[in-house]
Amino acid sequence: MNEAIMRLLEENYDLSAKDRENIVYNCAVTDLLDEGNMKRFLERYTPMVKGKEQSVGEVYMANWFRGPMLGLIHLLSAWNKSLDLSLNNLTVQIYTAAYNEQIYYRCSFLLNRFELIEGPEQPSANIEWTKECLGNYFEHTVRPIYESIARVGSLQIGMLWSQLPTSLEYSYELLMKSDESEQVKKLLTRNYHLMKSLDGQRFGRNKNPLDVKFRMTESMDNPDTQVRMKFACCLYYLVEDGYYCFTCPRLKESEREERRKECRAEKRV
Repeated sequence: MNEAIMRLLEENYDLSAKDRENIVYNCAVTDLLDEGNMKRFLERYTPMVKGKEQSVGEVYMANWFRGPMLGLIHLLSAWNKSLDLSLNNLTVQIYTAAYNEQIYYRCSFLLNRFELIEGPEQPSANIEWTKECLGNYFEHTVRPIYESIARVGSLQIGMLWSQLPTSLEYSYELLMKSDESEQVKKLLTRNYHLMKSLDGQRFGRNKNPLDVKFRMTESMDNPDTQVRMKFACCLYYLVEDGYYCFTCPRLKESEREERRKECRAEKRV
């Protein structure tokens, strides 16, 4: 089972128990708590992701923590297991990967020590244990790095936290539509709501930044379908050859409507 879990984490959630191939940069995540190290890293990383401003590197860094977040909730729901995702157990690895004949830089976390932690079976004890696993990840792993980014970066820390809710919602829906058992889906729904119920203090915020409401908008290709808007802009428009995503909250409604017209006209051809 451990091998199957590790393969899932590696392929889907940017966590690995062994070094990635084609590594171009790696460091202990704790090193990035130092302001000087963080500043130097952002100066190096932003060009890797073709950012035209350092804010792109800051947002892309914030998005590193989506994979472990989603991997953790999957582990808790499908196997009643957790991982040591503390800063001391993580090494960040930037590596190159090919996609559509293009080379991209990707980020993964190396688990210095891979050990699955079994949760309690008794329901009330399991709820408390699960909340603690989730809360510890955000309070003691994500929050210190986000605060380090914010100290040397150009973005407010709220913008960094706002990168996570859309991924959580999207992944939750995918897993609920997957071939996982009904029992796993039941636990997944419970854990999804537990994550959203965590106290804002664990994030260093007045309220939980994951507990948000999403706007919907008419689909690009189908007037009878509504799609979820992103909760926050991912700054892709500040990437070389980038643009505003169709579901970006910063995109003007007139431009969104123009894209709908163009898409539907192409479908009719």
